[in-house]
Amino acid sequence: MHNSSKQSRVGIMDIGSNSIRLVIYENGSGMGFKVLKECRESARLSAIVTPEGVMPLESVSQIVPVLRQFAEVSRAYEVSEIRAVATAAIRNAVNGEQVIQYLNQETGLAIELLPGEMEGHYGFLGVVNRIDIRDGFIIDIGGGSTEITLFQERKRISSVSFPFGAVNMNVRFGGKQEGRWDEKAISGLETMVMKAANEHPWISQHPGLPMVGLGGTIRAIGKMHQRKRKYSMEQIHQYQLQAEDTDYYYQQLPSMTNEERKRIAGLSKNRTDIIVPGTIILRTLFRHMQCAHYVISGSGLRDGLYFEWERGKANAVLDDVLEYEIESVMDSEPLPRQRHLRQVADLSVQLYQALGEGLDDPWNVKLLRTAALLHQVGMKVSYHDYEEHTRYLLTTRALAGLDHRETVLVAFIAIFGSKGKIKKRRISVEYADILHPNDEERIRRLGALLQLAASMDTSETQPVERMQAVRKGRDFELTIQCRTEASMEVVEITEAVKDLEKEWDVRVRLVVRTVSRS
Repeated sequence: MHNSSKQSRVGIMDIGSNSIRLVIYENGSGMGFKVLKECRESARLSAIVTPEGVMPLESVSQIVPVLRQFAEVSRAYEVSEIRAVATAAIRNAVNGEQVIQYLNQETGLAIELLPGEMEGHYGFLGVVNRIDIRDGFIIDIGGGSTEITLFQERKRISSVSFPFGAVNMNVRFGGKQEGRWDEKAISGLETMVMKAANEHPWISQHPGLPMVGLGGTIRAIGKMHQRKRKYSMEQIHQYQLQAEDTDYYYQQLPSMTNEERKRIAGLSKNRTDIIVPGTIILRTLFRHMQCAHYVISGSGLRDGLYFEWERGKANAVLDDVLEYEIESVMDSEPLPRQRHLRQVADLSVQLYQALGEGLDDPWNVKLLRTAALLHQVGMKVSYHDYEEHTRYLLTTRALAGLDHRETVLVAFIAIFGSKGKIKKRRISVEYADILHPNDEERIRRLGALLQLAASMDTSETQPVERMQAVRKGRDFELTIQCRTEASMEVVEITEAVKDLEKEWDVRVRLVVRTVSRS
């Protein structure tokens, strides 16, 4: 376990079957992390394995300069540790240990040959620490392997690694007729996948669970689907697909040539050949497992390795994904602002509970509290016009613990509460493909509460000692006791009360008691 009492950096290197990646992580002085640098180079190591299962060292030598430069990047970022792992392509080669020894000798790294079950385990850590989900299957289709993991109550139950992936199955079944796949090739791959799956009965014994997908195949399908439907958010993490969405690409892609696939919006040019076997593997297993729907994860193996580095093996699974994310963002704020944001969050929730006459809706409280704690995040970009920066950051960044609808709701509650320029905009039209019919009203009502709570700490010095709020029908009695004159707050509270009356259809009787200095 790494001591995270102060900021430190680690380089996580993943030598996969299709690509080699490096991510430089920096942990916070409290909780959370940020990614400082990402590097990726295509490798397709699965494609260089001979029919006898040997990975020739002369072919492996092509990745040595990449690994050396990744190590140089890590040193430039002054990482305290580099953790490099190799997965399926090298693991499945009959001379895998020789390959690792050669690469370590040529690069000076200490590369680990990761067993298939551990690859599934780290993928599990990456998923459950970035998505608020309790039960499901995880499928990670790489270039040379496919890992399946069952988790329940946020605990990994079973994992298995199969020696087939998008690259090696393309070599075995595809590559004919300019990239077209015929029925015989499709059936051959499906039969092989089913034979492997049937050897592990637990895979089909939990119908109705979501399938959380990692890797390039499901991300590519998600991006194509988003472009096809003109999706209003630029975010793939936690994007959901239904069975028929993947079925569509399963039916359309195999008969196309590689050149034709290059013209599909959202599909990367270096994936036009391997998208077909990846899609076939994905759909075959989804149907066999009788999953409810797909959830795309933007995090996986490398994030899992980070969490183990930061928190240790015993504590690698987070108790509360969203709270960890919020604290990660808060950690980079100056202390006076942290105190301000926590005060505003507390006051917002108190107001909501008072207006609901004690009926506490946990989901609305979650949205309101999150928006309150993050409503000034745009100040990291610029103090002026920070509301629009807040909206942009919250709707384009994958916020762990929130699905896409919750992300949009939090973003607009935040900027409504910041007196942002959205009061005349129709948010429900702008995000009609994500929001529900009553969400416009939800944003405005919760935003009005946040605006009022923020007005009670305009100076960011926490002058409000006590607040008492009681609702009786349409009448809302609000008494605020301040420890100072609180002149800034008095002006802002008076203005914010008007929006509260409008959005909640209440009559506010406001009493603000301050300390006189005369």
